[in-house]
Amino acid sequence: MVTLLAVLCALIALPAAIGLLFIFHVFVRSKMPPADASNRINHFRLVWFALTREGLFVGLFPWLENDEYDNVKE
Repeated sequence: MVTLLAVLCALIALPAAIGLLFIFHVFVRSKMPPADASNRINHFRLVWFALTREGLFVGLFPWLENDEYDNVKE
């Protein structure tokens, strides 16, 4: 019973922690210009764009084409 409760708590805590981290970085953390307080909505758009259209960022960051193992091996 204790193990099941611990697993359920971990399954709930992980998405909650990711959500809190997202909220902190988008809305709370101070930003340097030009992404300062007046540009919070565009920062949120950029995060959403990166989450939903990751293929468009491959041209900017070529390491996104590779598997992670290919990125770390030399």
